[in-house]
Amino acid sequence: MSSLKQVVFSLILLLPISLSSFANESVTQSENPKIFADNKPVAIDADNQQIDIENNTITFIGNVVIVQDGLTIKADKVVITDMQNVEKQKITAYGNPVSYKQILPKKNKIVTGQSAQVIYNVKQNNIVLQGNAELFQQDNHIVSEMIIYDVKKQQIFAQPGKNRRVKSTIIPNQVKEMSK
Repeated sequence: MSSLKQVVFSLILLLPISLSSFANESVTQSENPKIFADNKPVAIDADNQQIDIENNTITFIGNVVIVQDGLTIKADKVVITDMQNVEKQKITAYGNPVSYKQILPKKNKIVTGQSAQVIYNVKQNNIVLQGNAELFQQDNHIVSEMIIYDVKKQQIFAQPGKNRRVKSTIIPNQVKEMSK
């Protein structure tokens, strides 16, 4: 079997894993590190799935739920690009809105957000929320046109839209508690 056919066969077997809403179920580790960053599987549930072998993309449409190692994204449509290149692998979600939830393992804290579009760069482990973006951690809240959240470094960058400003609510005691 050619390597392209093997990849497609692997994807067909691995991707249609059913998930509960915001479930944190464990998923068996994959043996193929090219498909999943850091050998952590991406589990996806959707109404429809389309695979474009030539362009190396997979599109999921309708009630899409994605889970990877404490990260959950819910959207109307999701496009996964560069499945064979972990350095470029990206998940782009579209919705009205797209919702995002990340459980931070070391601190056992939850970060949630929503926006019109969410881009998850798998290798860099960062999330870009675009279009009426909101990000919450406890009572701390950021509203902006675009928010970039670096999960590894625990850094947030917010950029306003044209003629707009970034709005934030910060609870100092909670920020101090989060850094412990």
